[in-house]
Amino acid sequence: MLLFFDVKPVTVKAYGGRRFTSAKRLILERRQKTRGRFYLFALYAVQHGRVRWRYSHRKDSVRVCRFMQAVRRWYPDYPVWVVLDQDPAHPRKSLETRRVMRALQLHWISLPKASPDDNPVETTFSDVQLMILDNSNDLDERATQRRISQHLRQRNRRRNRFIHIAYLPDSHTG
Repeated sequence: MLLFFDVKPVTVKAYGGRRFTSAKRLILERRQKTRGRFYLFALYAVQHGRVRWRYSHRKDSVRVCRFMQAVRRWYPDYPVWVVLDQDPAHPRKSLETRRVMRALQLHWISLPKASPDDNPVETTFSDVQLMILDNSNDLDERATQRRISQHLRQRNRRRNRFIHIAYLPDSHTG
């Protein structure tokens, strides 16, 4: 099972980017008040084309280890390879994450620095940014998390949910 993993920080505020309004001019304060902040942990399964996710208020090796334990529960009978970037909480730089992933029998591959286009999870994050966050005016974190979860569930149900990975021919066929 080939899985791609990444984490996106999400700040809850009135982005207003592509929102439509009846006002002649949409005016947002220069320093918008932040309504909350959380991290979206996402995993893309190449063979199934599905995204799995969790939310956390911190991004550290402890949270990454908990997410990797969930990965092992989701795919108990598969040899799992996880592709990650070079974040400090990931196994390339974190001894704790490396130890837990070895104990869970999860193998990892680190992407080179400055190569976000090699991770298809970034495509999912771009979709969430465009469809949810750029149009949001949510009052709190829970509302934003519900909207993101609903969007990702709908995405997982689509037939065209597979992300084409240029360097993996027929990446979605297992």
